[in-house]
Amino acid sequence: MSRIWIEIFLGKIGKYLIDFFSKYYIWFIPLIVLYGLFMSLSSYNLRRMEKKVSIDIIKQAKYLIRRNPEINFVGLVENIVINWKGIVRSYSFFPFIANEFDLWVVRTSPKALRTFIFGDENKMRTILERNNIYFKELPGSVRKNLYIDLTRRIFKRRA
Repeated sequence: MSRIWIEIFLGKIGKYLIDFFSKYYIWFIPLIVLYGLFMSLSSYNLRRMEKKVSIDIIKQAKYLIRRNPEINFVGLVENIVINWKGIVRSYSFFPFIANEFDLWVVRTSPKALRTFIFGDENKMRTILERNNIYFKELPGSVRKNLYIDLTRRIFKRRA
């Protein structure tokens, strides 16, 4: 019955692929384990460098806010200066980095690290919000109860 099901859903080629993998699975398991180990080391390498960058961002953000309390998010991010080469040199122990949802890796370089961290505005905002640094112009700064807001709009009485 399972052969018929496999042949219906995967076709003839799918059936042969399943047969091939079931016969020679002992060769694929070590490859999959090695790939998983490689990806976990690459991901841990990125997390380790991200942690140091987050600490530097928070220190500099607090200093810049103390100097200029009226600074906005864009101005703050533009004024943060990080020694990318120093961080890669001192905190990288593996020649590759992998992002959370990537299936492959990128060579460890200051440019790649900067792209991973500064390339996503939400990541910067999250780093700052986790340390109680909020900005008025950001939509995430003022948390609204969206459910109550929606029900008020639906059931709003017309005067």
